[in-house]
Amino acid sequence: MLRNNLVKIGLLRRLLEDFRLLGALVKDYWKGEYRDVSLASIVVFVLAIFYFLSPIDLLSDFIPILGQIDDALILLFCIHFLEKDLQKYRRWKQDRF
Repeated sequence: MLRNNLVKIGLLRRLLEDFRLLGALVKDYWKGEYRDVSLASIVVFVLAIFYFLSPIDLLSDFIPILGQIDDALILLFCIHFLEKDLQKYRRWKQDRF
């Protein structure tokens, strides 16, 4: 049981780190400091943001809990899809400093 909880905490920590890294990547991309991102990743990211912000969802956001699950799944898919670009960016950022 304790091991399962530690795994869950580790996964949550990694997810939060990936979201922070994604934010830094977007910021550096916007400023023109980092451009080594695949076109497919850009498209997936933009589509995920549009889906997340769109009032039209697979499951309406007015349905408690279920309405937010599809948004969360889209964001998780996006992070998973961007994993290679996030790792590349992490290495670039570490080598830079």
